[in-house]
Amino acid sequence: MSVTVEEKGLVRTLTIEEKGDKIKKLVDSVIKEFQKNVNIPGFRKGHVPASVIKARYKSALQEEVARKFIGENLQKILEEQNLQPVSQDITFGDIELKGDTLKFKVAFEVAPEFELKPYEGLTIETIKHEITDEDVQNYIDKLRDENAEWEVTDKKVEEGDMVKIHYHIIADNGEEEEDELEVVIGAGQLRPEIEEKIIGKKAGEEIEVEDVPLYNEQGEEFGKAKVNVKILEVKKKKLPKFDDEFVKKLGLGENVEEAKQKIKEQIENQVKIAKEAELQQKIIDELAKQYDFEVPSSLVRAELEYLVQDYARQLENYGIKPSQEMLAAAAQGLEETAIKNVRVMFVINKIAEKEGIEVSEEEVNKEIEEMAKAYNTTPEQVRKYLEENNLMNNIVYSILRKKVLDLLKEKANIIEMTKEEYEEKMKQQQQEEKAEETQEEQREESSKEKKEEVDEQK
Repeated sequence: MSVTVEEKGLVRTLTIEEKGDKIKKLVDSVIKEFQKNVNIPGFRKGHVPASVIKARYKSALQEEVARKFIGENLQKILEEQNLQPVSQDITFGDIELKGDTLKFKVAFEVAPEFELKPYEGLTIETIKHEITDEDVQNYIDKLRDENAEWEVTDKKVEEGDMVKIHYHIIADNGEEEEDELEVVIGAGQLRPEIEEKIIGKKAGEEIEVEDVPLYNEQGEEFGKAKVNVKILEVKKKKLPKFDDEFVKKLGLGENVEEAKQKIKEQIENQVKIAKEAELQQKIIDELAKQYDFEVPSSLVRAELEYLVQDYARQLENYGIKPSQEMLAAAAQGLEETAIKNVRVMFVINKIAEKEGIEVSEEEVNKEIEEMAKAYNTTPEQVRKYLEENNLMNNIVYSILRKKVLDLLKEKANIIEMTKEEYEEKMKQQQQEEKAEETQEEQREESSKEKKEEVDEQK
């Protein structure tokens, strides 16, 4: 067997050539498979001559022979050439099959080569947050708002009121739509020009708005409409008292003081989780700044697809069905993030290798059990789904990533600041970056002027 390797960036293209009895037997076996399955007028099924198969199905025959050869020999070839594809995105083509000689190409991407930069003592700046009475009160206000009741009233509509309306829309193309719904004024559920006219009205009154713009999913105006709205009912929000009865109902304790303590603990836990996520993201951002090596496009595509799907899920959770145009726009905006994530993945794997960090089967099983609890299913079903969708490596990497980030956090120089100190530092950094950009523009302008002077002199 002859194998030559061509390198271009991270792509490795193998030209493979094999001849002799091995290929002849492979061709014969593929022809027999074709003979069993093809129907050709004038021949009984299973008795089509090999010469007819070769003539009529030449291209398909070549592809099937190459596919079978790859299936049987690719792993051995990769080991001999000391090559490892980074993904299952492997292509083959330029197939030539002449007699007992097979020649074709296989292309795939390999991992980038780079030197690890110092990762101990990364400087990470974060905001120090101490739980205040104001934080507790804000949480209480949120609880009261979430458990508010709505009382029908005869008052004029104000911002924050809930109104039941009957609307009738007549578009300028003649199409009509009418229905009833309840909305909270000021929550952005109605167009501003409609809300503006509803405020100050009472139940039983009507408003009409002319020339209301109509937009399609891409945000493009395609017409105008007349909107008639009748106010059927006005409700005012009634907030519950934060008393012993209320906190017992919510399971926050037996009295107000006990509830406040529990709320404080809940906020502290939320801050701890948020701070952990913030530190991890800042470490990732700091690592990303240090490297600029090329990354495999196949992995970037897979990561981008994941990010877009995650974005779509978030929209659907808010009741928004994303269009293809919305997802395409999101993909464009998320491409840099996908590249950064893939690059950091290689850095994290290399740090793990250097530090001897590994993921045990026990850790994988524990993660699968946690996923099963979250999705209210069994660990066996979760594992089956992950294996069928080639997602087990994702689970292993997520565990490895956390272990590496925990190590980097332990070795990091974490500087805690007050909110005011942090904002002042960010402001100063922005000013320095702006000044540097201005200086760069001035240098470019000066260089351009000098070039023009030299050209004039010539």
